[in-house]
Amino acid sequence: MLEVRNLSVYTSSSKMLLGDINFTFRQGICTGITGPSGSGKTTLLKVILGVLSENIVVKQGEILLNGNDLLKMNTKERRNLCGTQFGFIPQSPMTAFNPYVSLGSQVSETFRKRLGLSKSSANQLSMEMLKKVNLFDTDRVYNARPNQLSGGMLQRVTMAILLGLEPDYIFADEPTSALDERNRQEFLIAQLMELKSRSSILFVSHDDDAIKQLCDEILILQNGKVVEQGRTDTIFSNPRNNWTRDFVTVSNEQREEVWMWNKSQ
Repeated sequence: MLEVRNLSVYTSSSKMLLGDINFTFRQGICTGITGPSGSGKTTLLKVILGVLSENIVVKQGEILLNGNDLLKMNTKERRNLCGTQFGFIPQSPMTAFNPYVSLGSQVSETFRKRLGLSKSSANQLSMEMLKKVNLFDTDRVYNARPNQLSGGMLQRVTMAILLGLEPDYIFADEPTSALDERNRQEFLIAQLMELKSRSSILFVSHDDDAIKQLCDEILILQNGKVVEQGRTDTIFSNPRNNWTRDFVTVSNEQREEVWMWNKSQ
């Protein structure tokens, strides 16, 4: 179980980024986090994963993994959690890979380091996991460099790695934002649902349809604070906060139109 208790995070210039955050991330549950831009969603992910910038400081609180405070662990101990207990799905899958090395080499090397496999066993597991995420042109994908595959295919390679590693907790940062509708639905329904059956997922997203399909619980962040939290179906049917009301009633398409209009001004 992962517990965030009384977590407050500030910049070095004393600007509050997160204030008194409390929630429990339980096994077998998908927890959604949403809120307006700048509300602290990505900062919360970075604090848990231990990848904060130097000018950001945790002022108070605990992040307890099975009773052990992550904030008291050193860099090496935090890094050792990645790929074994923690997995990560980035917003842009291109950033997850070395552009100069074949994908197969990167996947296999991850399995060798994190699972202690031999080179041949890691290569075999890589092929099996690529097929499991419907990348059936396995030899081509295995030998390709990241820029030779689409964003949707790279997202599947990310999923293949997680399926092979089977981490206890998966952190996803806007993972559907770069996908077209077909890949989005397949990614959500076929792949994240499978991961959810074996791992807990913390799902950061503005995608209300994705949250409704995937998440059991939801936290609404605004100005660095949790303004609403509870069961997803309850919050969608009876939102109390003004931002939440807009979120559950405005479609993703309408939200995208407003965003594009504001960008053009």
